[in-house]
Amino acid sequence: MSLFTTISRLFPKCLTVTLFIWTYLVTLFKVHELSQTLLFTILTVEAVFALFTYFKVVDVGPGHPMDFKDLRINNLHEVELGNELPPEYISKKSLTVKRDGRFRVCQTCHYWKPDRCHHCSTCDKCVLKMDHHCPWFADCIGFNNQKYFIQFLIYTTLYSLTVTNITFFELYTWFNRKQFEEEIIDIMLLSVWLLSVAVSVSVTFFTGFSIYQLCQNQTTIEVYSLRRYKEEVRVLHGTDLPMSNYNLFDLCSAKENWKDVMGTTWEEWCLPIQKRRPRRNSNVLDDRGLYFSVNRSTTNDLLESADLQDRLLRRVTPKSSLDIERPLIQ
Repeated sequence: MSLFTTISRLFPKCLTVTLFIWTYLVTLFKVHELSQTLLFTILTVEAVFALFTYFKVVDVGPGHPMDFKDLRINNLHEVELGNELPPEYISKKSLTVKRDGRFRVCQTCHYWKPDRCHHCSTCDKCVLKMDHHCPWFADCIGFNNQKYFIQFLIYTTLYSLTVTNITFFELYTWFNRKQFEEEIIDIMLLSVWLLSVAVSVSVTFFTGFSIYQLCQNQTTIEVYSLRRYKEEVRVLHGTDLPMSNYNLFDLCSAKENWKDVMGTTWEEWCLPIQKRRPRRNSNVLDDRGLYFSVNRSTTNDLLESADLQDRLLRRVTPKSSLDIERPLIQ
């Protein structure tokens, strides 16, 4: 790893920790109008949870196809000839394929790409259920760390709003008592308030957007791909399909979509703990980011299409797999 790469990965982490510590200490020691015990308790709990979850996102990582040895492609040329195919748990359950029906491959990583997997040009590797590359983490948000990322956003929003209100109350009291006639305003306290206002506004909107996306069970990348596919359908058929036909992974319920990522209990929702993995059919590959549940109204048709595609591909030689992907929609 080069020095530049090391610095680029460490800088956002150091900056994040510094901002939390600085705002925490200034708020704690510069605010005198509130109970110090209450102030210490609230700030400490929120800051610790936010920072712990931040490093949980980094430590867990997004998840990669390289974590599964049987997804490695031995020979890209053989894949092109149709002589090398993905494992059956991918070929029978993949619902996004190329236009010619071929399964998706990454020519850079030399791995099969499961549903919702994309190659990150910044990380230079494929990411399972990639949402986006986040510069504040110097890493991608994907299948494994999306839950912790959402929790980090929520904790950070609460912390920034708390700091904003507390410092504003202190400054308002100072101004209301006309203390400005005798002393200069505390520049550090004012700086923390201005920073917390800016962070509160931006993070609140981004948190709301991220939760909305989660409740739709779609990633940031999928938003743009669905828009492109919707335009293609409009051009080809002169009409729009219902949105449930575009987003295969929408479980048609915000609650079910939320539980699919965040877990099924309040403890999993509120605490940065590992989501309890459901054991569907006792398959150890379930809930590993290799395949996903889809809208129940279309599950049977989609799986039948995928199974038929799998059987056909194992009997004929297709043309090319290097094409734009699209969902199998009946």
